[in-house]
Amino acid sequence: MAAESIPPTPIPPEPLQKFSISQLTNVDVVLTHLVQLCQILQDCVNEGSSIGFLAPLSKEDAEIYWKQVTELMMKGNLHLFILTSDDNEAQTSPQIPSTSETKSPTILGTVQLVTIPKVTHLHRAEVIKLMVSSSGRRLGVARRLMSHVEDFARGTGRTMLTLDTATKSPALKMYRSLGWEEWGTCKDYASWPDGSRCDATFFRKDL
Repeated sequence: MAAESIPPTPIPPEPLQKFSISQLTNVDVVLTHLVQLCQILQDCVNEGSSIGFLAPLSKEDAEIYWKQVTELMMKGNLHLFILTSDDNEAQTSPQIPSTSETKSPTILGTVQLVTIPKVTHLHRAEVIKLMVSSSGRRLGVARRLMSHVEDFARGTGRTMLTLDTATKSPALKMYRSLGWEEWGTCKDYASWPDGSRCDATFFRKDL
């Protein structure tokens, strides 16, 4: 589910820290960031986010997941975005693999957009796996990623987005504040990382 693991907070009008959002478009670039991507996924799952995994999530299982993501990327119906701190921007770009002389920028959050490969669903896409690292909490990272993915979807001709999240997730308040329309709740739709069942709430947004 498109769960977000931190209590939503307003974006500061003039943030002291600057961010960059990049789309990862090939396998090599994803592998460059694999360690950080795995850590974010493990942290979110092991801290209790319902995003499709049981805890504790091992590094090996996290790596398998991200490699599966690259396979879907190559098929063209999954788009992966990361938000990084500009503090490291001068050292390297998210699109350039690190070398011994460069340091990969710190990833503070990530989100994915899945397009629907059906001719009757070409107008919409689904937002999934919105995750924020422990070092990116309370900085407006989730909101910035959501705004970016909405703009990206709009640019590809999509006119509607959907997502779902655990009903008891603090992310519900954020989605509502961002103009998403809640359209239903399904009881026992998924599980928390501890294996107990959780309800899911579904949202849509016209672009």
